[in-house]
Amino acid sequence: ALGRSPSRCMAGEAPGFAGRWARRGEAGVNAQAYLEAHGLSPEAAAERAASPYEQEWRPEGAEGEFRVLTDNGKGRGIRSVVYPLGAWEEPFEGDSTLFGKEAGTVSRKTAWEEHPTEGRTHVTESATPLGWETTRRHLEEGGGVMVVERAFAPRAPDGSPGAKTTCKEIFARVAVFKPMDE
Repeated sequence: ALGRSPSRCMAGEAPGFAGRWARRGEAGVNAQAYLEAHGLSPEAAAERAASPYEQEWRPEGAEGEFRVLTDNGKGRGIRSVVYPLGAWEEPFEGDSTLFGKEAGTVSRKTAWEEHPTEGRTHVTESATPLGWETTRRHLEEGGGVMVVERAFAPRAPDGSPGAKTTCKEIFARVAVFKPMDE
């Protein structure tokens, strides 16, 4: 058991994952190579790694589950996915950078883990037509920063995993309004 819900906190505790987050592309590590491992050209990968990207995490369903809304910086959501705990499937319509050109289904498994140095960590393992990915998210700086670490192994022609590529993305919490005491 992880103790207190990652979506709610008591007075004086660091905030949880709920809220709006903006990627700080300049703070990321190896995002371009990670996208190239998914088949993007170096130019397209560099552009996408630096482009605006926001997420809003909303508690939904059972304790510890979230709906994650994604926006590519145009002010219009491009994706809304509920991350339930346990094994689940996410259908996609194709033409996906991370999942593949053809429509299909991603097999996923999501859990909360306690990490000795990172604390409460949201972990999702995914099997896609392109390969296998593990995404780990944890909070730093009193809950104001979300660190997203990804590892991807592409599917080789024989069906086996290829060489693993990792990246780290940094998201900053977006304040809805300035606190009254500042």
